Order: sequence, then structure tokens, then C-alpha cells
Amino acid sequence: MASIICDIRYLQQSDILLIVSAFKDIGWDKPASLYHTYLKEQIAHLRSVWVAFKEGVFAGYVTLKWNSEYAPFHKKNIPEISDLNVLPHFRKQGIASTLLDLVEAEARQKSAIIGIGVGLSIDYGNAQKLYVKRGYIPDGNGITYHYQPIPYGNNTRLDDDLVLWFTKKLT
Repeated sequence: MASIICDIRYLQQSDILLIVSAFKDIGWDKPASLYHTYLKEQIAHLRSVWVAFKEGVFAGYVTLKWNSEYAPFHKKNIPEISDLNVLPHFRKQGIASTLLDLVEAEARQKSAIIGIGVGLSIDYGNAQKLYVKRGYIPDGNGITYHYQPIPYGNNTRLDDDLVLWFTKKLT
């Protein structure tokens, strides 16, 4: 009998304080306002948010933006995986892959392609490898900062908003 990797459900109001606290415990600043916005967008059908629990303990989450702010995705109605986070002590247990399986299945109902932006710093190294392993390929439009293309020769800041965009065909 296969073991259950984690339990996943849609974000609920009661999850917000739990999520904020879990990230605060590892030194990450993830304000409650972010999750309140996510919940409002989920209610308005602009974003879907799934929360993962391992043995009853919050482990991570993922969101799917139905209308990406990234222009090439927006123009083609490509939904965007946004803000995939698994707490460090729950990584390498298949939780991120399980969340991606779910979000890809959901996106497949409305689109033949799904997209994701991935950070360029070493902090995103494992995510970069995971997305390539799962069949995501660069979209060919280069990198962006705050969703805006970086022109050749320009300098920019390396932080969470500097990303390379990937797509995957959903078959």
C-alpha cells in the first residue's frame, strides 16, 4: 500500500496565522496580508491556492494565477504557477511534486500550457532543477524584473523578483 505524501486542500482563513507563524519560525517574512490577498483572489476565482499538510503539520503551499501579470503568458492566457513554497524541513519528500501535479491537473482544464517564473539566485537551485526535470523549458523571452524585460546591457538587482520564465505543455 502506497503511503500518502501529504494532505492538500484549498487555503482557508484559519490557515493564514498558521502559515505566517511557520515561516516566521524559519526567519522568513511572509506577512498575513499576502495570504489575505491570496484568499480574496481565490474567492474571486483569480487565483487558486492549495495548502499541504504532512501528518497534520503545515508543510507548504502553491498558487495558480489564472491571469498572469507576465505579458507573454497574459497574451496567450497561460496560467502561472506562482509562489510554490515548501518549508525546508519538509523538502525532498515529494511535497513540491505533489503540489505541482495538482496545479498542473487544474490548469489542464483551461489551458494546454502552464507557466512558471523561477528565481535566478542559488536559493532557487533546487526549484530550477525540479522544473526542468518535470518538463518545463525556458519560454525564450529572457529574464524579467517585476515582470518587466531586462534590456541587454542593463544592470539589475538579484533578488526574488529577477526571474526566468518557463512553460510546459500539458498533455
